[in-house]
Amino acid sequence: MDFKTFGTIAVRTYTAGGALPVENSIVRIRGAMEENRDIEYSLLTDNDGITERIPLPAPSISLSQSPNPSQTPYYTYDIEILKEGFYPKKIFGVAMFENTNTTLPINMIPSPLFNNGISAPEQNLNVYVYENKELE
Repeated sequence: MDFKTFGTIAVRTYTAGGALPVENSIVRIRGAMEENRDIEYSLLTDNDGITERIPLPAPSISLSQSPNPSQTPYYTYDIEILKEGFYPKKIFGVAMFENTNTTLPINMIPSPLFNNGISAPEQNLNVYVYENKELE
């Protein structure tokens, strides 16, 4: 597919309420729609917990300025973050618009370890962290 318009994204991983960056996190970005399904990146965060800024295809900005666009005015991407010693994170449906520079902040949660270095069993822990979910 020949893409002509782009937005950019960088991912920032941190822990301790933003006080500590999580360096060398593996960040995988994948297109989540038919139009961008062939887009895939794998990155590492730097010493500050931030990836390089990646250009991602997005539809023309003119679509988002129309009250009834002929197609979705954005493309969505799924992002997975992995780092040993932390629970994995998955964020689904991150919207990308043309000419938009996004920095996605990701709060990494340390996984508890027993004294022998074996991770606690997942079935006894709530390992799902929902981003942007309203509190009830």
